Amino acid sequence: MDKLEKGARIYFMGIAGTGMAAVAGLMQEAGYKVCGSDNEVYPPMSTMLEDLQIPFKTPYAKENLNKDNVDIVVVANCLSRGHVELEHMLSENIPYTSFPEILGECFLNNRTSLVVTGTHGKTTTTSILTHLLTELGEDPSYMIGGIPRNFNKSFHLGSGSCFVIEGDEYDTAWFDKESKFLHYKPNYLLFNNLEFDHADIFKSLADIEKMFSKFLDLATSPKRIIANIDDSGVANLLQKKGLKDHITSVSMQDENADVFLGRAKITANELGQQNCEFSVTTKQFGEFVIKSKLVGSHNMANIGQAIGCLASMAQQEEFHKQITGTNIANAMESFKGVCRRFDHISSINGIDIFEDFAHHPTAVGKVIETFRKTYPTRRLVVAFEPKNATSRRNVFEAAYAEKLSGADEVLIGKCPVDIRIPKNERMNVNNIQSGIKTTAKVFTENEQLLEHLIETLKSGDSVVFMSSASFSGIQHKLPSALQAKNATA
Repeated sequence: MDKLEKGARIYFMGIAGTGMAAVAGLMQEAGYKVCGSDNEVYPPMSTMLEDLQIPFKTPYAKENLNKDNVDIVVVANCLSRGHVELEHMLSENIPYTSFPEILGECFLNNRTSLVVTGTHGKTTTTSILTHLLTELGEDPSYMIGGIPRNFNKSFHLGSGSCFVIEGDEYDTAWFDKESKFLHYKPNYLLFNNLEFDHADIFKSLADIEKMFSKFLDLATSPKRIIANIDDSGVANLLQKKGLKDHITSVSMQDENADVFLGRAKITANELGQQNCEFSVTTKQFGEFVIKSKLVGSHNMANIGQAIGCLASMAQQEEFHKQITGTNIANAMESFKGVCRRFDHISSINGIDIFEDFAHHPTAVGKVIETFRKTYPTRRLVVAFEPKNATSRRNVFEAAYAEKLSGADEVLIGKCPVDIRIPKNERMNVNNIQSGIKTTAKVFTENEQLLEHLIETLKSGDSVVFMSSASFSGIQHKLPSALQAKNATA
């Protein structure tokens, strides 16, 4: 990609995507002229673009794109050949790129890039690290793939030298099928976990490992790789590459790790107010205690990754602020979390309603495990929506059944049919239902699931909605419906 001059006109094709909108916002903050298009633009992305005063057109049409008014087009990775605007762009010979490439070239080349990777926990870990740096006196730039509660938006162009970013292993664009994170030039690489995912673009775990292996090769020093050595996928890849004894290690099992996390205690004074307390022992900062609103071993690992990054930065003498274990602990106490990560929506008639972004079987299992440890006496109902490209395939049917069996009742929402998925690879929700070792029901429409909850939930029950999508908004309809039922009882 040729260097862009400040004031260059950039057109985002697919601007309503979370990542695309964030990069558009960053480009605007950096002094570029930004506009774009998408097929359908709904809140919260429509609201965000309007608040930023970024113009966009909908639906897609070749008339939206005029080569006389555009210097370069950023093409979303969900678009492919045959798309009306994409084909017009090619016929008019308008220069184009991807958002990972433009992000790397315009922002990461001249900053200290802190890249958070892994199958799970990227958004939470990125938010934690950004918050800690901010509280410790930095003004980091960041791009987060969710809504962090400590910041008023998911991106920021800061005055400090650091740029914190999620390193997504998904493919870059129709013309670049390698992972996005290969464009992110990591000065520090946080590697939390590695499992099979994204079955729409990867055929096996080995295919994903190839991408992570390439990414590890980009690290400027092994000690700048912060790795969760408790995760078998991470440990195996590090062993294959001969890196296991040279990285900055984070562990809840190995007391000799660079960052050792131990003595965890979860408390809950009342539903919706959980707390976790655990010790941290580091070679850089000694021993200190973390108190956090984030609960569960997966969140301990997320926090440990952020602390490990700070420890590695201090060791490299690139972080010149006064940083101590006490300062880290104080900063962590004020971290408010990320939206849709075990969010307590409401308490109605003794019934508590939560939602979580969990959609991979491992994440589903971790949420259920954390709930059980936090609220051991509550009856747990899990409502699960198989909506993303992987969960609508049959690759994880047995794994979903196993993990969901940890709930007292499982309600499986609508699984949309994607005709692009071969019939023999599509999810059969009845197979999951039959494999679940507790009560399980399947619904063809999410509104039917909602009606079932209204009719059957009782005081002392808790329901957790799990989805990577909206679940048709029924989790937010449930409180008022339960309240209305109680009023007429």
